[in-house]
Amino acid sequence: MSKFIKLIPVAILLTIVACRICGCGLPLYQIYFDQLFYDDQDVLVVGYRAFENNPDNITKFAKFNTDTYKWEASDVAKKVIVDEEITTAKGKTIVKNGDGAVVFEQPFPSISDIENQTDILLPNPHVYYEYFKSGKNYLWGRKTIVINVGINKKVDDDGYYNFSNIQSFLAEYDAINSLWNIKHLKEIAAERERYYDGSNVLDTIGQQFFVNLDISLCHRQVSDDESAYIYNNSLKCLVKYDDGETSLQKLYGEIMPAEYSGTIKKIYDSTDFPRVYFDKNQNLYAFYNNTDEAKGKYFYFEMYKPDNPTVAQHKQKIYW
Repeated sequence: MSKFIKLIPVAILLTIVACRICGCGLPLYQIYFDQLFYDDQDVLVVGYRAFENNPDNITKFAKFNTDTYKWEASDVAKKVIVDEEITTAKGKTIVKNGDGAVVFEQPFPSISDIENQTDILLPNPHVYYEYFKSGKNYLWGRKTIVINVGINKKVDDDGYYNFSNIQSFLAEYDAINSLWNIKHLKEIAAERERYYDGSNVLDTIGQQFFVNLDISLCHRQVSDDESAYIYNNSLKCLVKYDDGETSLQKLYGEIMPAEYSGTIKKIYDSTDFPRVYFDKNQNLYAFYNNTDEAKGKYFYFEMYKPDNPTVAQHKQKIYW
C-alpha cells in the first residue's frame, strides 16, 4: 500500500516569543491567534483576540475565501471536531465526551505490560503517558498513548528526576482482544532529560512541542536533539499511515517541504508574536503582529504553498 501521507489541519502550538518592547513603559498591543479549524462547510476559520481594547475578551472569527485568498469577517464559528476530555484516575485512561459521558475507559499499560511485550527491562522507572487528541476518524485518538519511561531514576538536590536514559513506546488499544499493543519507538539519550518532581510533566529542554490538534497523523516530535525547535530540519514526528503502520518521519523533508523550516525560521526571527498553521493541502498560514506599526488595530497574514515554500503567495492585513 502506498505510504502517501495525507496531512490534515495541523496546528503548531508554540511558546510565544519574548516581547520585543524595550521595557520603557509603552503599552503592548497584541492580537493572539489561538484557533484554526474547518467549519461544517469545510471552510477554514481562524479565531483571534486582541489583548488591548478588548475589555470583554471577545474572540472574533474570519473565514478563508479560496477564490480571493483573503480572510473575511464571520460570525459563524462552529467546529466540526468533537471535543473530548482525556483524564487519568486510579490507573485508568478515561475519555468523556462534551456532555460528560464516558465513551472510553481502560487501565493504561503498566511497566510489566511494557517489559513483557518488548523484552526491554525498565529498572527503577518513572513513567509518563501522553494522550493523543482525538479527531474525526480516530486514526490515533483516545486509543493511542505515547509512553516515555525514565530508567534508573535518581533525584538530585533540586528535586529533579534524572535517568540513565528514556525509552519511548507506542501503545494502541485492541478492543477485540481487550489489550494494549505496545511497540518500542526509540531510546532517548538522557544526559539533558529531567522530570519535574511530582508534576508528572516531562521537561526535555524545548522538546515539549505538539504538532497536531486534529485527526492525528503527525503528533509530536521525539527527537533527542536539544536544538530541535519548529524550524529545525532534524525535528521528527510520529506518523501513522492508512494501513496502520507507524514510523518516525522528519517533519521537514519527508512530511513537508524542507524549505518550510527556513521559511518558519525567517517568520519567527523577523516578526512579533507569530503563529504558524498548516491546512489539509500543506499550505502554510502565518499570522503575526507588528506592535510598533499596527498598535493592535490589525495583524498580518501570509500564505505559502508547497510548490513554492519560500515565497509568500498571498499577504493581507486583517483588521480587529
